[in-house]
Amino acid sequence: MISEYELGLRFGKKQPRKKRPTPDRLNLGTPTLPMTDKEIFNTFASVIDSPSASPFLKRLAQAGLVAMPDDKSLILKTWPRIYMQYGPHTKGHRP
Repeated sequence: MISEYELGLRFGKKQPRKKRPTPDRLNLGTPTLPMTDKEIFNTFASVIDSPSASPFLKRLAQAGLVAMPDDKSLILKTWPRIYMQYGPHTKGHRP
């Protein structure tokens, strides 16, 4: 019988498994957005004031304005489009 090593299914050393995000490791593999509270507020306000933003993004921004800090960061990490289109580095950002 042919072994797994001969078939090429196993290699000499085991590869370490990639760790998944857990409650203990929330930011594993996700970038941290270096924004101040004022920039976050103005980003959400820019989405609300923008005539080209979809109604869904406007409601999401309204929720972001009243959310707790952890929830604000979760919204921005989950919907990077808000940061990319209305963040402090863009033209649509309200100062």
